Amino acid sequence: MNYKLTKGRIAFNIFNITFLSLLTLSFLIPYVYIVSGSFTDEIALIKNGYKLFPSKFSFYAYKFIIDSDPYLLNSVKNSIILTLIGTLVTITVCTLYAYPLSKSYLKGNKFFSLFMIFTMLFSGGLIPYYLVVTTFFTDSIWAIIIPGAMAPYYTILLRNFFYTVPSSLEEAAKIDGASNIRILIRIYLPLSLPVIATVVLFAAVSYWNNWVGPMLFISSKEKYPIQYLIQQLLTNITSIYGGGGGGNILPTESVKFAAVVLGSMPIIIVYPFLQKYFINGLIIGGVKE
Repeated sequence: MNYKLTKGRIAFNIFNITFLSLLTLSFLIPYVYIVSGSFTDEIALIKNGYKLFPSKFSFYAYKFIIDSDPYLLNSVKNSIILTLIGTLVTITVCTLYAYPLSKSYLKGNKFFSLFMIFTMLFSGGLIPYYLVVTTFFTDSIWAIIIPGAMAPYYTILLRNFFYTVPSSLEEAAKIDGASNIRILIRIYLPLSLPVIATVVLFAAVSYWNNWVGPMLFISSKEKYPIQYLIQQLLTNITSIYGGGGGGNILPTESVKFAAVVLGSMPIIIVYPFLQKYFINGLIIGGVKE
């Protein structure tokens, strides 16, 4: 369909593109500085400051992180396991809660919806939360996964998307003798791929970046995820080299940047593959009917 753009529309498009470009650069440039700093020699970094391109290229920060802790590779494995299992549990629990809520004929629908929203607004606080979790789980990733399995925000996204699926499909399936679980698996889930991909991305990022949970509930170092291990590394970086004795220059700044790059890289790699689903899922799932 061909149509002529008005002057006002052209001005709006120019403003929109300019504004979004500047906004994108405001997010992108700091990360480029971080990547550049992680590949810069520590002495050059102190002497020349932060640059868009390394003034003196070096892998020392990454070598320092890898050599400083023998549990690093094991922590990456722990993070992958935590993220995969946690995301699977979360998407399963949220889907099973959202699907019945999308049915207006369900008795108690409003009560269960309000009960879910209530937990978004009010909580018992950190101390009761800690006491409850440590009562059932000790030094286990389940202490992080189970309390976070039910996420009201993800459930609302899924429920709102399920609203958009024509009820005639469900009625036709019931006439053919399909059960509710079969209807959910064979009809609703395939049609809900965009919103499921969105929730998977949200949940995966949340589990991957979580270091507070492991700090509270995991005491064995061989079970640390990489985010918590890096947090400890940055906290104790001075003591690793014995307080900087022997005239060594501690790679504090470049190591911090390298830690940020290592921690964020998996999510940055995965995001482009889910991006096309992410936009559709967030827009359609966010519509409240």
